[in-house]
Amino acid sequence: MAEVWSLILLLIPLLAGGISIFFSFRLMKRYKQAYTSSYFYYMVFLYIFGTYSLAGAGILEHLLNKMEIDVKVIHSARLYAILLGIPFLALAKFMFIRSITEFFKKKPATTFTIFYFLGFTAVFVIYGVFMIRLTRFDLGDYRDLILIQRGAFIGFIWGVYLISFLYILYFSAVLSDLPAKQHIRNFGAWYLAYMVLCISPLALSGYHPIFKQIFFAVFLSWHLIPILFLNIYLNKYPEPEQVLPDDFESRLQAFVEAHEISKREAEVIEQICQGLSNQEISETLFISLQTVKDHIHRIFVKTGVKNRVQLTNMIR
Repeated sequence: MAEVWSLILLLIPLLAGGISIFFSFRLMKRYKQAYTSSYFYYMVFLYIFGTYSLAGAGILEHLLNKMEIDVKVIHSARLYAILLGIPFLALAKFMFIRSITEFFKKKPATTFTIFYFLGFTAVFVIYGVFMIRLTRFDLGDYRDLILIQRGAFIGFIWGVYLISFLYILYFSAVLSDLPAKQHIRNFGAWYLAYMVLCISPLALSGYHPIFKQIFFAVFLSWHLIPILFLNIYLNKYPEPEQVLPDDFESRLQAFVEAHEISKREAEVIEQICQGLSNQEISETLFISLQTVKDHIHRIFVKTGVKNRVQLTNMIR
């Protein structure tokens, strides 16, 4: 009977995580914004990490225990499963940070991105070295590595969601619509609460197995609430779409000929007039971000404008 309940407690968060992915996919398709796309991939990578590294490791440990395998082998298998899930965790949290910054029409700094993934690569390598020392040379105690692993995970979860919440508080201050400001802050507050609910049972997981199950349930199920908040927000405060005038093509063509604009520069101008950011233009035209900036600089020089608004008004 206990095994049946354990299986049910395992399947419920997996099902809830799958439902969260489904709703985040619907958000991405319905509201074609950069941050809804990043949020969807955040959910996907997080689900892969949860099912493979957490649920998979738990199932593997259960099966090996029933087969009466040596305890060290069981611990080793569990730790390896978590090791191989680290890249998915790194991608998940990066996409979450990216979705938050994109909501405020910004992007994670290139320097931050480089150091973020270099840091995770270093963690992956160091963790792997400790794993080899333990499994092949029996140099060390599994319990020490488990404690280090748990502490690192708690610190990482704390850091990501706390920084994201502070970012939301800081940049939402510029929103003029008070209900919209409060709504997005509630979204951030729910994720901060999620961080606390994740950390609490994980910190107590060494005392009783039930805390591991609670942690896993929260880890995959809690996202349904913030997704609901985001869906309500997008329904109430949809992103305004830039609509080009009917004669835009003819105006753009005359503008291009008058200022000797190249074909690629004309494509960039068209994207600017639709309200796309430099990063979105880069992704749409399949060119680098620096190339987009170079094109815009040349356009400004040729036309004598100082910003995007002046450029758009000249064509309109």
